[in-house]
Amino acid sequence: MSKSKRNTVKYDTAGPDRSAAMARLVFTMIVLCVVIMIFIKVAVPMIAQKTKKAAAEKTVEVITQNAEIIAGDNEEVKEAIQNMSEEDKETLTEIVEDHMDAETVSEVMGYVEKKDKEGLMKYASENLSEEEIIKLIGIYSKYANP
Repeated sequence: MSKSKRNTVKYDTAGPDRSAAMARLVFTMIVLCVVIMIFIKVAVPMIAQKTKKAAAEKTVEVITQNAEIIAGDNEEVKEAIQNMSEEDKETLTEIVEDHMDAETVSEVMGYVEKKDKEGLMKYASENLSEEEIIKLIGIYSKYANP
């Protein structure tokens, strides 16, 4: 290339097409947002449900391990708690899981700490369904002495 020609050749100093790069960036951001939204809609509730179930199972385990404290002077209640089958523990876990949240736990623990049986019964009658109460009575009657 001659010297005069070198001076007239124009080099592309701008680099690749900036609009194409911007379009790829926008597309990537949109895909990322969609993936995050799907994760929030699908995975987070599944994780929360598994966490809630684990907490309910732990609650039932603590109840069975502390049967003497929970039952107090009532031997029938203590026997019922200690002798529960795995199936009945699962039923109890499902009931606890359906009603477990921070407010509920603190309210129920307040009744337990005060040994307020009437308050617990009132709470149960107001917050548990008739079907759940029947299940609990059935579990109790299965293990309590006749």
